[in-house]
Amino acid sequence: MTEMTREGNNAGTVNCKPVKPKRKRKMSTLKRREHWMALLFISIKYFGLIVFTLIPLLVALLYSFTNYIGTFETEPFFTRIGALWCGFDNYKKLFSDSTYGTMFLNAVKNNLIFTLSVPIGIFIGLVIAVMLSKEEVIRGSRIFRLLIYVPVVSSAVAMNIIWRYIFDNQYGIINQTFHLQTQWLTDNNWIKVAIVFKSAWGSIGRTMILCLAALTNVGKDYYEAAELDGASEIVKFFKISVPLISPTIFYLFTTGFISNLEAYTDAQVFAEGLPGAQTVVYYIWNYGIQRSRYGIASAASFVLTIAIMLITMLQFKLQNKWVYSD
Repeated sequence: MTEMTREGNNAGTVNCKPVKPKRKRKMSTLKRREHWMALLFISIKYFGLIVFTLIPLLVALLYSFTNYIGTFETEPFFTRIGALWCGFDNYKKLFSDSTYGTMFLNAVKNNLIFTLSVPIGIFIGLVIAVMLSKEEVIRGSRIFRLLIYVPVVSSAVAMNIIWRYIFDNQYGIINQTFHLQTQWLTDNNWIKVAIVFKSAWGSIGRTMILCLAALTNVGKDYYEAAELDGASEIVKFFKISVPLISPTIFYLFTTGFISNLEAYTDAQVFAEGLPGAQTVVYYIWNYGIQRSRYGIASAASFVLTIAIMLITMLQFKLQNKWVYSD
């Protein structure tokens, strides 16, 4: 039906005029071509997400509920999934089996101990960042920044090999310098101390560079006002620097815990598989993939994924209590 409008004039009469319905403009050929071209470029990203992330994730989830052992199976996985199905047995083995459960819980304990390097590295890196931000106090601070940041961009395998020489039981720099006989690389307890020390040192450069960038956005008027009140450097550090760059510190904590829970090279290269240094990722490789037990490896992977998600969610939940926001 044709819509009508009413218009009033000075005489009080009403004129009714038909209103034509609006027609949708057709997309031009050029616009349509640009539209489909944009979708084509965007689809590449989602294609990679589906093929290399979602599909492997679903397959790994299916593996975790089966007793699939690659070396013993000659038929494709999906043709025998019904016969291989074991439910939650692999997850139960991780926490109760005398072999797989014991080693998995040991790996979890090691991972939790290694996370101590996160707050240590962040604190030291933050202190160094505050010191190097004052170029008028420390000359050549840019050179120090470069030297401290170099390990961050170095190869993880190469750095672990260098640290093996430093912590060598007989000829290591630490034992030779301090005249010690500590068995860093063969004792299950001392290897933990060595890894925490090494990991904390390796994270200092990353913490320093990010905190330096954050400190440049802190106004000098805060420090000037604190100096007028007679605040010391320690008070300015804990009352001004730390609160104002707390979003950066929160980011470092979150990513630091995730990277520590996913650590592998420390156990494989630095400790050469010593039980006191084995992590969950090392467990997934050594007791799962390397022995073709894809079911137990997939189950451990999902347990690790859930643990990382829960820890990250907890960190985001607690950030309102200490992270400063405008």
